[in-house]
Amino acid sequence: MSQRADLKSRSKDRDVCMPELETKILSWVLRCEELGVCVTGELIRKQAKAYYDEYQLVTNWPLKFSKGWLYKFQLKHGLSSKRQHGEAGSTPREAVRQGREQVLETTRGYKASDVTRVPGLKKSKKRITLALTTNANGTDMVEPLFIGSAVQPRCFGGRSAADLGFDYTSSKKAWMNGDIFDTYLRKLDSRMEAASRNILLLVDNASPHKAKEDTLLTNVSLKMLPPNTTAYLQPQDAGIIASFKAKVKQRQLQNALEQIDSVMAGRQDRLYEVPLVEAMAWAKDAWHAVSSTTIANCWSRTGILHTDAPARSP
Repeated sequence: MSQRADLKSRSKDRDVCMPELETKILSWVLRCEELGVCVTGELIRKQAKAYYDEYQLVTNWPLKFSKGWLYKFQLKHGLSSKRQHGEAGSTPREAVRQGREQVLETTRGYKASDVTRVPGLKKSKKRITLALTTNANGTDMVEPLFIGSAVQPRCFGGRSAADLGFDYTSSKKAWMNGDIFDTYLRKLDSRMEAASRNILLLVDNASPHKAKEDTLLTNVSLKMLPPNTTAYLQPQDAGIIASFKAKVKQRQLQNALEQIDSVMAGRQDRLYEVPLVEAMAWAKDAWHAVSSTTIANCWSRTGILHTDAPARSP
């Protein structure tokens, strides 16, 4: 068979299987609407892949349910979607350049394994803050610190966070504050002392990220990033958090599909919020699934280490 004939045959096979697959997906979407379940484009793509795998629809090559496929599917069947956008900001180039030079001078003399970064990652409506700390080559990922609003969340079932395998603390608004950061700092310093390591810890330029006057650190040197440069000089903003969020999102999507399936089958009457303790487990697993290669590459892109490749432009 000629290459052209083979391609034509492949196209025909795709045309044969797609109507059957699209009918299943469309029925699923319409059923979700009847049940009052809001589905996203990502959920539709994931369910399409699940149907494809479940029914082993025959094609000469695997179908990829891309955003392009989703667009055509929605257009064909008159489906619409809405997107939420986050806030965007801008930082003067000169401020970023000067800030990078300052941090470069600070990191001089430190090995990549001894330069560490801790950001805050907030989630609402039931707010929880995560502190994710890792060194520059991804060989030392500190267990995530979870900050909630309840001293003892009900979902813990009367057990301590430590018994459940979490580093958890609380504040009134579930935010990082000076007391929590100071405790975190002392624990990190003790850990580094036990490992005979001296590290540089980079933090955002925010009031909670200051060591108390009576806090004596022997193995951790604390350095704030210059003001208004976080988006360009923070390794987590260079892709580490994006990788972490993507892994959490995959687990969220899987849970949503499982719940939708249960609603359709009558095993539950509506979608339920994920308990905090379960979401924390997802986050912990996702954090440890971020690869050391991803971490090292993201640090490199910031241009704040002397061994780095050229930095990204603001």
